[in-house]
Amino acid sequence: MRLKSFHGQTLTDAMRGVREALGENAIIVATREDEQGGVRVTAAVDELVSRPSGAISSEAKTDGSEALEIIADALTYHNVYPALADKIMATATQFANDDPLLCLGAALDTHFKFTPVDTAKPVLLVGPPGAGKTLCTAKFATQATLEKRKATVVSSDCERAGGLEQLAAFTRLLKINLVEIDDWHALRDLISVQNGNPVFIDMAGRNPFNIREKESAREYISAVGDATLVLPAGLDAVEAVDLSLEFRSIGASRLLMTRFDTVKRIGSLLRLAYETRLPLSNYSISAKVTEPLQPMNPVVLARMILKAGSQGLAVQEKTEARKSAV
Repeated sequence: MRLKSFHGQTLTDAMRGVREALGENAIIVATREDEQGGVRVTAAVDELVSRPSGAISSEAKTDGSEALEIIADALTYHNVYPALADKIMATATQFANDDPLLCLGAALDTHFKFTPVDTAKPVLLVGPPGAGKTLCTAKFATQATLEKRKATVVSSDCERAGGLEQLAAFTRLLKINLVEIDDWHALRDLISVQNGNPVFIDMAGRNPFNIREKESAREYISAVGDATLVLPAGLDAVEAVDLSLEFRSIGASRLLMTRFDTVKRIGSLLRLAYETRLPLSNYSISAKVTEPLQPMNPVVLARMILKAGSQGLAVQEKTEARKSAV
């Protein structure tokens, strides 16, 4: 196998160079923005494969090169951190087939962890102010009620104006028990008498860089034994990593991402999950309480990457055209 890199002002220019130099059997190994501008693509070709000039076998049509090209294009669109994009592409190459969704899904399953929230246990949502914890609490409780499970909603958001009222409005409508607490001892005692019924705790937003607020969050997490970190999609990747590592250090064990309906690129999310090693749990794509949080898994994440925004239309058209040609 021979590796060679190609530079172009755009991904299309670089890919044209790959095809002209290595032919249609070239496999895309990595793609990244070049330090001097433009895009650099690294491709591989098996020099041991020899075919008569002009002969294209059915194997050549389904060697996965077109699927890998689609994945590389999508990762570039999402501004995925170059080092991470390289890792994903290298792994995708090992799983190369003619379906980019399955190929990318397999690569994501290798590099990321996925652990949906278990609502059979007390669910404590933590995070900075404004991340969407209250709405997620409402969504979890609504779904439990629809499943005929007697839920209890707990709020420690006693300081923010209107914080408790938001939960009170929907708990009254669904006849859900709402409990207000202002210390972690009371939370621990409440959980001990729930007899297995679902409990959803909306903790007040905390700044983990503030020692006092971080310690307060640690106490609440210790009372429950576990916590889910809630963050909105679209945050700056470096800032989100620093924030998440602070919450992980006090017991947060998974990531729940909100507001996917308001972003087109999720490269920062991929870097966040990869660098913190926090499993992706659930995600929200609607502000409606009646639309439940969805569990995240490798195929769902791959579909988001391949079909987000205007890039998704291009990927879909490219995939359909490839299937029609087979």
